[in-house]
Amino acid sequence: MRRTLTSWLVVFALLAAGFGATVLALNNDVFSAHGFVRSYLQALARHDSAEALAFAGVDVPEGASTTLLTDAALGEVRDIRFIGEVTDASVTTVRFEYRLSMGKLSTEKQLTEFAVERNGSHLGLFHGWRFAESPVALLAVTVDNDSRFTANGVDALTGAPEAVLVPGGYLLDSDTEFLSAVQAEVAAVETGGTVDARLEVTPTPAFADAAEEAIATFLDACATQQVLMPTGCPFGFVEANRVVGIPKWSMSDYPRATLAAGEQPGTWVATGEGGEVALQLTVKSLFDGSTSEVEQSVPIRGSYTLTLGTDNSVTVLEGRS
Repeated sequence: MRRTLTSWLVVFALLAAGFGATVLALNNDVFSAHGFVRSYLQALARHDSAEALAFAGVDVPEGASTTLLTDAALGEVRDIRFIGEVTDASVTTVRFEYRLSMGKLSTEKQLTEFAVERNGSHLGLFHGWRFAESPVALLAVTVDNDSRFTANGVDALTGAPEAVLVPGGYLLDSDTEFLSAVQAEVAAVETGGTVDARLEVTPTPAFADAAEEAIATFLDACATQQVLMPTGCPFGFVEANRVVGIPKWSMSDYPRATLAAGEQPGTWVATGEGGEVALQLTVKSLFDGSTSEVEQSVPIRGSYTLTLGTDNSVTVLEGRS
């Protein structure tokens, strides 16, 4: 009987030792600081934004846009490799190396340091962790004379900076029916940092056509003004004699437009060439008092300040000679 009891005690001791060794091994790997960060990085690699956002300590800065915190917006993260970790007081800094699979960035190894700290335990046995600094960065995009852009194909707007999960690579573009941009590649590799990017856009032929239509509508309105110098319009006529009755304008030919970015953000300047307007009026000579009918062709040489709406609507703010 004593021998049997001893045998059971040995078995229990071995099981306890094995269980303790298992707990220790798991706390040094899966439930370690670097195991916590690796799980987060693997969620990014799987394009699982919901899981990545659910990790303790992943917080989005107040006022930031969350448009790019989606599966579709996440870039490709691969070749994830743990480099090392250092503990200072209660914070452990974990270093991971990886690649971002996007254009030129795919050839470069990236390195990010993540600050984590203990956060309770699981079942009273396994270490719990949280990010001491949220692995979120801000992406501040400026698009010259427009507010629209895409990041990894996801539509977004300028204004509030975009919150993005770190690490992440983003292909920025602003290719619309009316505007075209040179794509830009940016990488968010620093937690808590801000990545600034600018897209320069150029007008497409479709924008020039739409601008000419808007200018034509604007000039039609100008032609309804029954004065020699229509207000805010790029044409007028000076008559030395006295005008009898009211002047009558009518459009003869509409100008072709050449577009360029305006000085004020969000505006465009169209330079018009080739336009012509006809004027009919009756004048009374100051010399002999005789009256005569005047029919005059007046060239339209001026520029127009335009705005482009997010719905591709073109508005003429003013025309100047």
